[in-house]
Amino acid sequence: MSNMLNSALNLMGFLWDEEEEDEEDGSEVDTAPRKNQHKIVSLIPKASQPTIVHMAPVEFDEVKEISKSLQDNNIVTLNLALVDVALRNRIFDFVCGTVYALDGGVMKLADHVYIFAREGVTLKERPKDSSKFQWR
Repeated sequence: MSNMLNSALNLMGFLWDEEEEDEEDGSEVDTAPRKNQHKIVSLIPKASQPTIVHMAPVEFDEVKEISKSLQDNNIVTLNLALVDVALRNRIFDFVCGTVYALDGGVMKLADHVYIFAREGVTLKERPKDSSKFQWR
């Protein structure tokens, strides 16, 4: 019974034969790979973590950088509170067009603050349930 257990442990690489221990003394080194020593490869692909980039443009020329960031699979938060109304609308329309072309989405986070994401990122607003909080 123990002989069968020892051979199973040896097969899995947990137990070494006495012959292998003698070789480790330095008298003889075998460079051939062991037949039981396999390289473990993960089957789960490594997905890169999405990066969130915060931008606060002050002129229209910065929309190129915003569009490039969206094309690079980044999630972009955009603060448009520092620009006037006309420029705010131009920037917002341009970035919305970029996100539309990339099959992405947009969500408003606060006044003049938006989040833009490409396809594959789900933007979901938490439902407001006023019954959970009794204070007001």
